[in-house]
Amino acid sequence: MLNRVNLNYVFPNKAKSIAKVTENFIKKDSEIVKIFKNATILPVYDFHDMHGNGGVIDSEGNYVEMSSQKNRVSGSYEYNKSDCKFENKKVVYCGFFYRCWGHFITEVVSKLWYALKRDNSIDQYIFITEKGSNAKFNGNYLEFLRLLGIEDKVVIINQPTVYAEVVIPEDGFVYDEYFTNSYLDMYQYIIKKGLKEFKGKTYEKLYFSKNKIISSIESNLNLKFIDKYFETNGFKVIYPEQLTLVETIGLMQNAKYFCGISSSLAHNQIFGHANQTMISIEKQAFYTPYQIFVTNITGCNVVYIDAFRHIFPVNSGGPFLYDYTDYLDEFAKDFGLSRSKPMSRHKYRRMFRKYMIFYFDLNNVLPPDWMYRQYIIDMSRDAYNDTIRNGKIFHMSLYNRAKMKLRKIFFNLFGTY
Repeated sequence: MLNRVNLNYVFPNKAKSIAKVTENFIKKDSEIVKIFKNATILPVYDFHDMHGNGGVIDSEGNYVEMSSQKNRVSGSYEYNKSDCKFENKKVVYCGFFYRCWGHFITEVVSKLWYALKRDNSIDQYIFITEKGSNAKFNGNYLEFLRLLGIEDKVVIINQPTVYAEVVIPEDGFVYDEYFTNSYLDMYQYIIKKGLKEFKGKTYEKLYFSKNKIISSIESNLNLKFIDKYFETNGFKVIYPEQLTLVETIGLMQNAKYFCGISSSLAHNQIFGHANQTMISIEKQAFYTPYQIFVTNITGCNVVYIDAFRHIFPVNSGGPFLYDYTDYLDEFAKDFGLSRSKPMSRHKYRRMFRKYMIFYFDLNNVLPPDWMYRQYIIDMSRDAYNDTIRNGKIFHMSLYNRAKMKLRKIFFNLFGTY
């Protein structure tokens, strides 16, 4: 599998980790389905740090492990059975719906492969949301269900509900483990339907940009340079949030090269094809696992490029600082692209000030616990050492370095900057 994965343009420890995840995320044959009579579907409760309780309780009061979702939803909680409403329906339990496109097109729709069975006995497809909250499908989320042919049968519940029959399909996608043939069939079906409707113009080289999203502009510093660089090299710049799902499918299926920042934006490669080359612009020392999963699912060729400067460890909220790095320069030489140069010292200073303001505003001074794992520390060290050697952002006087360090210490102690 790794012969389709180009790791020549990322730091050594990062390359090792990406290779390991790529090899371990596999395709498997599986179509396990279980049916429960008079089962209770519980909405999500106590959701924080992207995890909560919820799922399906059988008629004996036992939690059905098959209804859990890795790293998201698992386990029961106390609820008043007398308050549960009863629905005399046969339903498919689909899991937890939350509004994030990258997660939606991977794990949220993980059980919807069952829709391809065209089981006419099914009354509804049930998603759960947080208890007492309101959520609905619209935009491309609804378009996904329409192309699958079940938009009129999908319901989101936010209170415990008993159903006459609950069908629980096995997950077609499990984080860091596998995807199934049935899950892949679901995407092939949706892509085929989307292509029949697509009437737009196509491009050989696509670059998906985040520069029309205000929150991304604030947290992705110098991103305009990356956009402009690939546009100059013949890539059509597209703003995916402006596309319908049918348009996304049409563009992705007709492109030979697809490029984007490793994020939900780049996860749209799941609508691409095996003969495509994905160029993943890496924004931080740690890789984005979902991007690896998506390229495994489609089987495309993929090139990872570290095109950032590492200052502090950050989570998915950033901030991120992009630059014309040595790795991006090596990629340009090898793939016949025009070459550029890193930011000037003056621009580094401006970007550094913005970085620090955003960083402290987010209270990201202490990294999340998971960032203290040794393999992540090793990746961060690679990136940090490179930034010291090649990033003019650290070419400053000893006085200014000491002042920056003292500010960070002061913030940790007193919470003000």
